[in-house]
Amino acid sequence: MIKTRSLVFRIIFGIPVFLMVGYVLFLPIDVESTFGPLARHVALDHKPTQTQQDYHEQFISADMHADTLLWQRNILHRSKNGHADIERLIQGNIGLQVFMAVVESPGDVTSNSIADKGAQVTPVAILDKWPVKSIFSYKERALYMAEKLKNAVNKSNGKLILIRTGAELSAFLANRNNNKEMVAAILGMEGAHPTEFDIDNLKDLFNAGYRSMELAHYTDTEFAGSSSGLYKYGLTPKGVRLVEAMNTLGMIIDVSHVSIPAIKDVLKITTSPVYASHTGVYGTCGNARNLPDDILTNIADNEGIIGIGFFKEATCGNTINGIVKAIRYLRDLVGVEHVGLGSGWDIAELPISANQLALLTDALRLEGFTAADISLVMGGNVIRFFQDNLPSVQVRK
Repeated sequence: MIKTRSLVFRIIFGIPVFLMVGYVLFLPIDVESTFGPLARHVALDHKPTQTQQDYHEQFISADMHADTLLWQRNILHRSKNGHADIERLIQGNIGLQVFMAVVESPGDVTSNSIADKGAQVTPVAILDKWPVKSIFSYKERALYMAEKLKNAVNKSNGKLILIRTGAELSAFLANRNNNKEMVAAILGMEGAHPTEFDIDNLKDLFNAGYRSMELAHYTDTEFAGSSSGLYKYGLTPKGVRLVEAMNTLGMIIDVSHVSIPAIKDVLKITTSPVYASHTGVYGTCGNARNLPDDILTNIADNEGIIGIGFFKEATCGNTINGIVKAIRYLRDLVGVEHVGLGSGWDIAELPISANQLALLTDALRLEGFTAADISLVMGGNVIRFFQDNLPSVQVRK
């Protein structure tokens, strides 16, 4: 989910020859600092009070969508950009964070009928000097992002832990009881492009650490229609085989961005629960990519979970109250045990950053949510979902 802010940015990114010359001749320019969607909002200067923070600290939080790995910065260090890094995640008492690999994004990401034209990630890869092979391969981009996260894990002195199995998550939680300055990381893929539409590539991605994948992103794919695609069709025969392969591997299906017909098809054939990592509910925000009541109910009936996004497309605004409104609607519709957080850190303007999550907890309290409900919404449900649905093995032969 990438949004550029500058006409100059779009013009420059439309000149591949210039970019390739730049790759060879120049140092990385740090695309996020120069062109990226910075966290610009007055609310970001507002710190939770000590009372709000103390109340928040009793609930371990979990979030299902950060696009942080797209950018050049070191996630172990506090950044002036974006919303999330390990320091801010710890300050927000976030014990579990799903990091997404964004390997493609078309030129248009705002309409409800998007053609597969343009390539906004390719210029990022060139200007930030990703490995050369990743410039020409979606799969290599995903493998590069997985390696970037693993390198951060190795340098974190135990503050960042990569989770691949349910047992690893349980062990992490036991350790975190004695040390809150730890974050568990799960790898997910935003869209199926990392497979390069070859199901045989799925195992390589699984073995690299990826544990969930959307079947489509902004555009229709060989596997499934997108909620913002031109045709929005259901699962293709190849998509059916992909669902079966993901179930066999133990890779969790993420239905965010996927068309309604395709979600219905997935729910008919999957043998495992699915989740929506970052979405809105149509009942509070009539955006085409937000999920209607029947789909939300079907996901919950299949023991799945829905992550409410913090961005304006999910909430029809850019406020904490908009997030609370969507959470309340979803709780009343499907039950509080199926509600989670899917912020969208580091890719769009949001009303809060990770270190300000106590402001959301306080808003839920003021809305009348009980402590038990807040505990589930802020992280308990997400943690339970992954404990129940992560595979039992780290790699597949």
